[in-house]
Amino acid sequence: MAKPSRIAALAATLALTLGVAGARAQNAPLYPLADCSHLTTQMELNQCAGANYQAADAALNRVYRQQMAEDTDAALQQRLTAAERAWIAYRDKECAYQIGPQQDGGSIWPMEMSNCLEELTAARIRELTKLRGCTAGVSVCNPH
Repeated sequence: MAKPSRIAALAATLALTLGVAGARAQNAPLYPLADCSHLTTQMELNQCAGANYQAADAALNRVYRQQMAEDTDAALQQRLTAAERAWIAYRDKECAYQIGPQQDGGSIWPMEMSNCLEELTAARIRELTKLRGCTAGVSVCNPH
């Protein structure tokens, strides 16, 4: 029998997936996204979610390279590189925290991990895209 925390994690993953799908419908796609809804086996779902994460990662790399090309100041480029490295470490640790260890996850674990990585990567793409072309400074372009 599944642990209550495991059931809650699965419910949260489903809610996030549906929420992300709804948000995507309102906005232009950030990257090509495969429709996994017609798939029936866990292996197919895992592969589809993995492909969607890979598409998000490729899009993030494109946005990052574009931002690096726009930031001609070496100090800005160094700060962006440091921020991106720190963000990648955060993303990986956050998903490991949210999803848990693979040995506890069963056959659905790869899909859950890919969905988490994709969701956080999509959020990072939106963050970097907001900053692209901004010359007024981060506090003006991306106020908190």
